[in-house]
Amino acid sequence: MFVKVSRSKRNNKVHETLQIAESYRDSNGKVRHRILLHLGPTDKFIKKDVDTLINGLLRAKGLTLQDLDSNIDNVKAFGQIWALVHLWKELKMSQIIARQKEKSGIKFDLEAHLKSLIFNRLDDPSSKLKLLTWLETVYIPGINKDDIRYEYLLRAMDFLIAHKEKIETQLANRLLDLFNQDLKVCFYDLTSSYFEAENSLVEGDIRQFGYSRDHRGDREQIVIGVVMTGDGIPIAHYVFPGNKADRSTLQEMLNDIRRRFKVKDIQLVADKGLLSNDNLWHLIQQGYEFILGESVRQSKDVKSVIKEANAHKEATGETIYERLTEREIKSKDGKKEKIKLRYVASYNAATALKRYKNRINRINEFLELSEEIKKKEINTEDKYHQIKSVLSRKRLSRFFNVELTEDTIEIHKQDEVLSEEEKSDGWFIVISNAHDLSKSELIARYKDLKYVEHGFYELKHSLNLRPNFHWTEKRIRAHVMVCFLAFQMAVLFEKRLSGIKLSWQRAMESLRRVVVVEWENEGRRRKGLSRVHVEQLEIFQEIGSSKPTLLSL
Repeated sequence: MFVKVSRSKRNNKVHETLQIAESYRDSNGKVRHRILLHLGPTDKFIKKDVDTLINGLLRAKGLTLQDLDSNIDNVKAFGQIWALVHLWKELKMSQIIARQKEKSGIKFDLEAHLKSLIFNRLDDPSSKLKLLTWLETVYIPGINKDDIRYEYLLRAMDFLIAHKEKIETQLANRLLDLFNQDLKVCFYDLTSSYFEAENSLVEGDIRQFGYSRDHRGDREQIVIGVVMTGDGIPIAHYVFPGNKADRSTLQEMLNDIRRRFKVKDIQLVADKGLLSNDNLWHLIQQGYEFILGESVRQSKDVKSVIKEANAHKEATGETIYERLTEREIKSKDGKKEKIKLRYVASYNAATALKRYKNRINRINEFLELSEEIKKKEINTEDKYHQIKSVLSRKRLSRFFNVELTEDTIEIHKQDEVLSEEEKSDGWFIVISNAHDLSKSELIARYKDLKYVEHGFYELKHSLNLRPNFHWTEKRIRAHVMVCFLAFQMAVLFEKRLSGIKLSWQRAMESLRRVVVVEWENEGRRRKGLSRVHVEQLEIFQEIGSSKPTLLSL
């Protein structure tokens, strides 16, 4: 429905009339207009009449149009919330939540609390208590901030984790449908997240000490795994104890994905931390294609490939080298099988130089610190242990031998080991049983693991996975799930913005300037909406959302 200006010419004079019209499609599918109401000549309307007419239409919605002055007593950010409401509807989150709520016995407004949790994570991530303060700064249609209670937020989190599999699977399938994708290619990687607060560990605690990607081995942590499609759409996440080894999670993840998404043929792309003999056996026996990273120091085969690759590069200038190798793997019960694997090496000169310089700097720092330690007035054994500690901290243990005699400490550089290390600088290796990709395509697909790495950055920084203020396993898992659901919305947001090459964070920043103003008038609360500018309108158009109006409030 819209206001139409109709023009006609009589006696050499143009006459304009205002009409209320609507669009419809005729039996042939063509768009037509029909007049619903004639308002009269435009020259008979004055500003007061227009305001009165609009106010009359808005009054039914409890809204009004008037000059805003010092009566304004509240301003709330709205534009970014309006965009998130659109994405929420596009993902059919209301229906997904409602299906699981049916038999839960929950009486409070579950969707409002979940929406508050997830929108807060995207807009201004904070603790559950601070979320209540955040609600005072934003306008979320249909949600009264006074109805959102802290204890209900915690119960909403409990609901999420109780129905994790169904909610996550339905949402993933919705995302796959929206982008017409399948799970032919499956990227998997892991990260860790440590805890700020110090709480005593209890038996079976999911918080454990382990390998920390954040270099905080002094803190308890959890391990988080994320599965994405070839185009970077997150479909599933897993939370493991903090001391769980990466490679021990792979088979559990693959079995779960196959069961939940009813897929048989999956090409797995994963980093070198997931590679083990047992996992290789499982992948082969279950018929998976795979592209896996391999450590440049892992085996004789790898060292041989790098040696050949260096010679090939010097002779031809090519920076990608491939060799087909027969590799023997065996199961836990001793069964053996020989498989043909593609070993593909790729070289990057900038990476080579960076690694070389980094290692030289660490070596020089170690030698300087060693000399300083030797001059200390402490016994020789203490000096020895301090030097060994520095050597380990600088990750140089394989390059030096440190020997302790009765009175002296001798440090011997392992020149041969250093030389081998330099030869591997700039190279990385992938192994694969996929034969329908060229060696360049194989490397390119492996590099697409950047989608997962970027996702971990989003979770940890933009969505503030940490700090995690929970300490029970159920709430820890629920907190991670809230962050993951927010991450899925962020990915949808950014993909919708690809046409204007704008990040979802920048879009949120721009949209926050669209605000709702509130004031008291004649004993009633009134609302007004600030102007939507060109940049903000473009964002709404890109994501497929209508422009917010007073009727949206």
